[in-house]
Formats: sequence, C-alpha cells, structure tokens
Amino acid sequence: MKFQWRLSLSAILISTIISGCSVSTTSTKPTLTAAEQDQQQVESLLKKANSAKPIKSAQYRADAAKILLSLGRKQEAAAVLSQIDVALLAPSLRFDIAKLQAEASLEQNQPEQALQQLNRLNSSSELKLLTEQEIQILKLRAHAFQLQQRHFSEAKELIRLSQLLDTDEAKQILHDQIWNSLLKIEATQLSELIRSGTNSYHEQGWLELAYELSLNTQLDTQNQALNNWAVLWESHPAQKLPPQSLGGLGAQTFSAQKIAVLLPLEGKLAKPANAIKEGIMMAHLRSQQPGKTSPELLFLDSEKINTPIQLASIVNEQQVDMIIGPLAKDYVTTLAADQHFQVPVLALNYTDSPAREGMYQFGLSAEDEATQIAERAWKDGIRRAAVLTPNSGWGEKISKAFEEHYTSLGGMVVHSSNFGDISEFSEHVSQFLSTDKSKQRYKNLRKVVYTHKIEFEEHRRHDMEAIILTALPNDARQLNTMLAFNFAGDLPIYATSHVFSGSNNPIQDQDLNNVTFLGTPWNLKPPSQDKVLISQQRNDTNSRFGRLYALGLDAYRIHPYLKQLSAVPGTQINGETGQLSINNNGLVFRTLTWAKYKDGIPQIIE
Repeated sequence: MKFQWRLSLSAILISTIISGCSVSTTSTKPTLTAAEQDQQQVESLLKKANSAKPIKSAQYRADAAKILLSLGRKQEAAAVLSQIDVALLAPSLRFDIAKLQAEASLEQNQPEQALQQLNRLNSSSELKLLTEQEIQILKLRAHAFQLQQRHFSEAKELIRLSQLLDTDEAKQILHDQIWNSLLKIEATQLSELIRSGTNSYHEQGWLELAYELSLNTQLDTQNQALNNWAVLWESHPAQKLPPQSLGGLGAQTFSAQKIAVLLPLEGKLAKPANAIKEGIMMAHLRSQQPGKTSPELLFLDSEKINTPIQLASIVNEQQVDMIIGPLAKDYVTTLAADQHFQVPVLALNYTDSPAREGMYQFGLSAEDEATQIAERAWKDGIRRAAVLTPNSGWGEKISKAFEEHYTSLGGMVVHSSNFGDISEFSEHVSQFLSTDKSKQRYKNLRKVVYTHKIEFEEHRRHDMEAIILTALPNDARQLNTMLAFNFAGDLPIYATSHVFSGSNNPIQDQDLNNVTFLGTPWNLKPPSQDKVLISQQRNDTNSRFGRLYALGLDAYRIHPYLKQLSAVPGTQINGETGQLSINNNGLVFRTLTWAKYKDGIPQIIE
C-alpha cells in the first residue's frame, strides 16, 4: 500500500513536469494582416471554384475578383474573370459577371474589350434587364467611349441614360456631361451627324443645339442662336434643364453706376498707364448714347492708394461698383487674395497666385501668343520644332510657355537657344542648325580618306521641322537672313507679334518674307473708328506701345460681360487686342490674328 502511494505520487510529479514543459514550449500563431487575410480568402475561393459546378464556380471566381479589384490588383482580377464563360450561366448571374468583367477591363484602360463584354449582354435574347441594370450598363458604355474619345457615342449613351433617371438633380448632372462631350466635336462633324438621318429626337435636338452655338462664338449671336433653337425644340429635355454653362447666356449684363480706375499716375508705369487711361476714356465717351446712362469714372492713383484697406475704404465711401486695375503685378497679387471688399475687379496684369471669386485678370500676355503658336504649328503637322528667343526674362517665359503647351499636344522641342547681340549670334547660328557638325564630319573623313576627292555639301540638321521665333523687327530681319544663308530657308518660321513694328515697311520687311506671325486686330486689321480718333491726337498708335490704348478700350468694353463670358466657355466678344474669352479662373484669353509676310507686307490669314 505504501509502495502504491509512492508510485502514484511519482506519476503525478512526472505528469506535472511533462505538462509544464508542454505549456512552456507551445507557440501561438502570428496574427495575419488584412492583406494576408484577403489573400487567403482569394486562394480559398479559387480552390473551391476549381472543383465546383459552373454556376457555383462562377460565383466563387466573381467573389475572388471583387476582392482583387478592391486591392488594386486589376490584372489578376481580369485573369480570374476571363476564366468564366458567361454563356453557360443563368441569366440572373450573367449580368453580374459581365459587369465585373467590363469594370476590370476599364480599370486596365481596355475600353474595346469592355464594350465587347457588355455587348454580349445586349445580344442575349433571354436576358431581361432591370432598369437599374440598364443604368449601370449605360454608365459603363459611356465610360468606355470616353476612354476611346468617341465623343458622340459617349453622348448617345448619356442621352439614353438621362431618360431612365427620375430626379431633375440627377438629370442636370447628365445634361452637363452630355454638353461637355458635344463641345469636343468639331462643327463639320456636328453638321454631318445632323444630316445622318439616324438620330433619335433627343439626339437630334442636342446636336442642333451644339451646332448652332459652335457657329456663333460671339456673345450677342449666341444669345440669338439659343433663342432660335428654343423655338424649334420647345419640348426637348435640354429646354427644361439646359446645361448649367449655358445659364450664363441668359444672365443680364453687369450695370455699374460707378467704376474706379486704379492706375499709377507717377513712377515707371505712369506712361503705359496713361495710354490705358486714354483708351478707357475713349471707350467710355463712345459708349454714351441719348437716353442711356453711363457709369461714372473715378480715377485713383495706385501709387498713393496702395493697400487693400485704403482701397476698401474708398470703395465703400464712394459706393464704387467695380474696379478696373491695378497695373503693377505685385498689387494684383495682393488684391487677388484680399477679402476687404467684394466688388468685381478687372486687373490689368496677372498674378501667379490663386485669385478670389470676382477677380478677373486681363493683359497683353506673351504667353497667350506662345500657346497659340504651339497649337498652330501642331495643326500644320509640325511635330519637331526648334525655339529661338532673346536672352531675357520675357524671352525665357515665351520659350517655356511654348514648350509646355507644345509637348502637352504631343510635339517635341528638338533644340532651344537664345540670342543677345545679333552680331555675336551670327557665330553661333551654325551651332543652332548643326551645320558646324556637318563640316566637322567632312574634316574627320578627309583625314582618313585623303587620296580621293570627296564631294561635300554642307547641310543643317534634319530633325527640325520649324523654327519658333521671338524677336523685335530689326533682329528678326537679320535672323531670318542668317537662317536662310545657313540652309534653313525651307523651314517654316512661326513668330510672336514682336516681329511686326505696327506699320507696313515693304522695303525693309522683304527680309521677313514667309514668316508667319500673330498680332492684334488693332495692328493688323483696318483701323476702327476708335483707333482713328486716338490717332488724331497721338502719333504712336501703330507702335507696340500703341497696343496699350487698345487694352484700355477693351478693358472698358468687356466689363459688362465678365460674368457671361466666364459662365459659357468658348464664348467671345471681338476686341481690339483679339477675340476675348474668359476661362473658369477669371483669366481673359486673347485669340489673336494670324498673318504672313509676302512682298514685305503682312497678309492676314483668315
């Protein structure tokens, strides 16, 4: 008995020791991250799919693909979905799988594949789609066409989609999207689509609205075009809920009772400010008509009233409705961020900072010219261009603006150079055109092959399809001659407005023949009555300085239409400094006039 007790005690001790050892050596499994858990779930679903029947297998694969899409693993999701044969599935599941497949294709930027996957649903006679399912398919198709830049096809899907929606709020969003798609279509294509005879009532109405407004870019004619369309299409959905951007056409012009003109009366900007002031006064005088009230002009010296607080005090005290000015860039930047007053401001310079609402910026920006040259060269088929500008701050700005816009279009700047003194640049023109390299290649070859006569013809680089030039008239004449002498006479030259002095000089300007350039209507087109009247008092209206009179004229003339122009993209009014439009940021953009030198005289290119 005693022996048995001891044995039992020994067994207990051994058991306790073993138990203690096992507890101390057991390790817990590490906690899985969310991504690892998702991966495990995907693997489990795919494993089940491999052994399940077709319908259940498709469901497993679809669930796995959803997880992969949520993780951003688009290619893997598409690969999983590609293993599902939609034709074998029941109609209820066929839609879900095809929708998932199309979404995965669109995520991979494969719109054509997405459309094929969605078309299988449309071709299935046994599949009856619910309204909500039709809405989802139309959205996906519209997205696919948007990626393909098939603008009318996108608009057609959105037009069909708008007819399935119930609320005006949802329809308004779609009408804005339809309008944005149609605005991307050229007028000639719109005309062809209108005459096709295959459009529904809704499609035809949208097309005719877009076509009418594309033909009438001027603000007054756009209003009339919109009214004409409304008479013919009184039952059209766009009549009840027009695109919001068109709402500005119906807005009344801004009627100011008192305008403060904020310009420097002394300092380095006093002379240009005086020319702008004369332009404003001429426009004000010419706008006065019997029985029609004109705003009162209050001239303020920006050198003395040089802080927003001072300006706000005068605006409130004098009950000013609007400000034209200031001219100095720093002052414009200060006002752009100021909240002391809310009256509209038409600044006569630009700021690099964001501007508050109600702040418009208008000036003779050389960057405007650079972007228009980039677009013109691209439309003319020029894909590789060289840039030649003055060695100065403004030359560098033009070069940078051109290159940024040109490359965004798909073009390439193959070489960029600048010049100081023209006589010094004559030594470097061969480097600009790489004719020096052809000479050096000849010399190197001559050293090797010295026993035979080698025919040599100097030539320029061949990857240059055009030259973009910024230069004042005298420099431009010499540069054009140098370029032609160095085997670049066949290259088209696109130039900024600086090449034109403002007056015809057919003898001197023979050296500018075939140069294409842009300029203001003020300098290139027959003089307006305003220019004639100012020219009777001033002898510098045809110079580059003379454009400041035109800026003053346009600043006054555009002020009633600021809200309308900014509300409707692409709408313009004719001005002395160009055709004027306003973007969403309140920047006044000038579309300039194109001309080309022929027999020493600029010929306007319509």
